[in-house]
Amino acid sequence: MGGGAARPRRGAAGQRRPRHARAAAIAAAALLALAAATAGAGCGAQDGGAPVSPALAGSHAAQAELRPLLSRFANGARAERIALEPELLAFRGRHASDDLARVATVHLAWIALERGDLRRAEALAAEVDAAGRSAVGDLARVIRGAALRRSGKPRPAFGVLRPLVSKMIDAYVRALLNEEVTAAAMEAGAWTQAIELMSVWLREADDDRRAAVRAQIGAQLREVPIDHLVRALRAGRATGEVVSPEVDLRSLLAERLAIVARERRDVALAKELLDRADAALGTQRDAIFELAAGAGAARVEPPTVGLLLSTRTAASRRRGVEIAAGVAHGLGLLRPGADARLVSRDDGGEGSVDEALNSLTAEGAAVLIAGSDREQATEAAKFARTHAIPVLLVHPPEPAALDGAFVFVVGEEPARSIEVLAAALAERGAKPVALVGGDAEVWKDAGAAPPGAAGAAPAGAAGAAGAAPLAEHGIALALPCDGTFDARALRPPAIRGMVLAGDARCADQALRAAPRSVTIALAFETAVAPPPGSLVATAGLFPLLAAPSGAQPPPGAGDPRATPASGAAAALAAWLATHPSPPSFWAALGRDAGVLAWAGVQRLPKTGTEDPAEVKARRLAAASAMSTATAELWTTAADGFGGRRVLPRVIGYRESGKAR
Repeated sequence: MGGGAARPRRGAAGQRRPRHARAAAIAAAALLALAAATAGAGCGAQDGGAPVSPALAGSHAAQAELRPLLSRFANGARAERIALEPELLAFRGRHASDDLARVATVHLAWIALERGDLRRAEALAAEVDAAGRSAVGDLARVIRGAALRRSGKPRPAFGVLRPLVSKMIDAYVRALLNEEVTAAAMEAGAWTQAIELMSVWLREADDDRRAAVRAQIGAQLREVPIDHLVRALRAGRATGEVVSPEVDLRSLLAERLAIVARERRDVALAKELLDRADAALGTQRDAIFELAAGAGAARVEPPTVGLLLSTRTAASRRRGVEIAAGVAHGLGLLRPGADARLVSRDDGGEGSVDEALNSLTAEGAAVLIAGSDREQATEAAKFARTHAIPVLLVHPPEPAALDGAFVFVVGEEPARSIEVLAAALAERGAKPVALVGGDAEVWKDAGAAPPGAAGAAPAGAAGAAGAAPLAEHGIALALPCDGTFDARALRPPAIRGMVLAGDARCADQALRAAPRSVTIALAFETAVAPPPGSLVATAGLFPLLAAPSGAQPPPGAGDPRATPASGAAAALAAWLATHPSPPSFWAALGRDAGVLAWAGVQRLPKTGTEDPAEVKARRLAAASAMSTATAELWTTAADGFGGRRVLPRVIGYRESGKAR
């Protein structure tokens, strides 16, 4: 196992040998190295240290018995290697006095490492290593270093493993060494050495494993501080002697730095990438070229609002369409001579929110509207803080993301209307209560399986960390609505109240199938006409529906500052002039976000700018204007943020007409 790194061998015609032939050669190389003393061969000193003892000599019988075991070990996956433990133990027992027993012992140490039994792995490796410097002792040191690293001791592990780099002939040992020593350098914060070792690892990887190694290194590069990556690119450490793209770390370095440059809109880094690694940029080259040329520079154009939509799920796509309609209405885009300008992007399904938002800023947006779900809202809030640009969120982000002068929350948690309705049903004696439909976030808060899971789920199960199960609000049963609604599910707990949280199709099914004795309540996202006697969640003017005959808000429900019914009628008439049906909850939120965004941009200068100081000043002015703006809003009785960052909202309910 001593000597320089070996590259894959080729046949006389230059053709790569089949995988099984190469694997057999790997195992044969191991055996030949270990049995070299039988033929009179030996190893010289390494690194100027103590001479390495001749490789182990074993009896012909022991060699013949061990050869197939090592071949299977070299070519096997983790489970196959672990399964060899009884045979290796038996071999060691039968040949305890033979030198090759140490070979069996070091492979048993490897199996212990695979099992996670790190103490046993280190003890067995130390037993072999104590016999003196040898080829099998080097393998024992690889095992010991790996055990140290996995025990949370990266610095000692690096000290053990680093001297062995490029001195392992056997590919399966070399693969373990390169992975472990690189991980040890990363965990020890030895960034320069880690990058150098990544280059060695990639260059020495077997052809069959190179794609997987590239993926591992790509993930590790995301953890390396950017300045170290830039230094490596400048020093040319990643290139080494090999220039083939598949074995050149420079392409992975360039890809990582290109992503950073685009996220940060770092024109200087983009120019350096083009200068030093143009050929290695691959599919990133066009975007980096545009950034370097200034096409991606942030600017403000009068009076522009940016809208980010989501295409990640069917629910977010539906919400996005509704939000967009509301934003356009709030900005007055459907009126002749509208002054506002709206630019929009989507997040590309699983794409980058940062990239889409950066694109909107490059289009001149001074205010952004985003967040059709919690995940996107949280990412958009981070962008607002990082880039000092005001962002109006249509869905609340994670609580920790609320900080910052540029983060404005217009939206509401969908589960809040459900909680209010469930409590109202319980107060009326209509309990136990069932929840029907709703998106994954609502079910997460309910502590139930997400929609699409078979059967009903009890709402008393523990929800996500920090989320109060809806059982605390009187909901005893959560039912999906992804198929035909089965009213028989309501019978065992004798359901008396039902909160509808799904879309119109789901609500229609539930209404047709529900027994007349069940009192119905409609949450915010249920876009159907409320049946007489049902309860309807309210927030400000929403829902914008003609007041049912005989409908009266219950005592204490709703916001005492709510706008009179005439205001709701006027708002509904204005909406219906350009839309076929009343606004959904998400459309109403989008409308309010559009109104507030317009308040932020309408008084900005009428000329565009790319001057960084002026861009910063205009974004700050827009944020300040939105913070104090007043306007008639649809989803709250408040007339604005009132100097705060979260739109105040009281959620109530009203009764719709007579009993069913």
